[in-house]
Amino acid sequence: MARPVLAVMYRTSTSPTNLTKPTMKLMTRIATVALVAVAATTSVKAGTGKDVKAPVAPAPASPLFTFTASENYDSRYMFRGVDVLAGTGILSSTFTPTWHITSKDTLSVPIWYATAVKQNANASSYRELDIPVNYLHTFDNGIALGAGYIFYGYFNLPGGNRPGGTGIQNEVNVTGSYTKTICGIPVTGGITYFYELGTANQYKYGSINPGSSYLSPSLSAAIPLTFIKKDGSVTFNPNTQYNFSFRYNANQQGNYVTGANNWQFQLPVTWQVTKLINVTGYWAYSYQGLGLYNTAKSLGWAGASVGLTF
Repeated sequence: MARPVLAVMYRTSTSPTNLTKPTMKLMTRIATVALVAVAATTSVKAGTGKDVKAPVAPAPASPLFTFTASENYDSRYMFRGVDVLAGTGILSSTFTPTWHITSKDTLSVPIWYATAVKQNANASSYRELDIPVNYLHTFDNGIALGAGYIFYGYFNLPGGNRPGGTGIQNEVNVTGSYTKTICGIPVTGGITYFYELGTANQYKYGSINPGSSYLSPSLSAAIPLTFIKKDGSVTFNPNTQYNFSFRYNANQQGNYVTGANNWQFQLPVTWQVTKLINVTGYWAYSYQGLGLYNTAKSLGWAGASVGLTF
């Protein structure tokens, strides 16, 4: 996602999660949610009282490809602890095709395009296009491991060495998570490490410090709000992160900083309206003590999205 003008800001989900891009960034966009379909198998044996000569209904086939799309609004563009476009929110669209290579392996491309809600001193008609490619493998014991690449393209972002406000960023990442059900509630602990690559032309259009990195441990849960909808279609998905910058973000003086970048949490509620349609609203908070560029020490923001799965 976009970086502060001098600093150089996730983007999934996302512990993996299917939320808006800034939300996914908050949850280590991870990098992104990979949707894993597991095919069930059924067998009929003699002596069970069933006719073994009768045809056995085949198990539902796992889809080879799935797609999700969403329209999102965020009152702030928060990316890795930085208020990228202070003074305005963003509108964004996400489209995620996912290839289910096997029942445990997925490859997803959560394309994200965003525009500033209004012009401000830091961004006139700001636009951004992100193209991530994420691979994820899940194990039967609740562990998931993945790796990914993200291309970031920034438009109309003045400042730094970006002719015409055009910026490019190339990033790779590795991620791991462990999910355990506690009292009927899935709880996921995860960690994602991002590393910044260089760009062409001696980094002339680069929007981040090449060779810098960012570490994001996270903890999240999925709690069904059965007092609202007994069928469990409304869920509360709290998550928190304590992030670390390794010369990734810059401070108010324009110097790259290393240390505990920020602590943040997010409180999203999602309603699965139908099998195809879901609605999410959230409130989030971040605290940072490094004096990050363009960012208050303590701030909150909110957002909402409407999603489709097909």
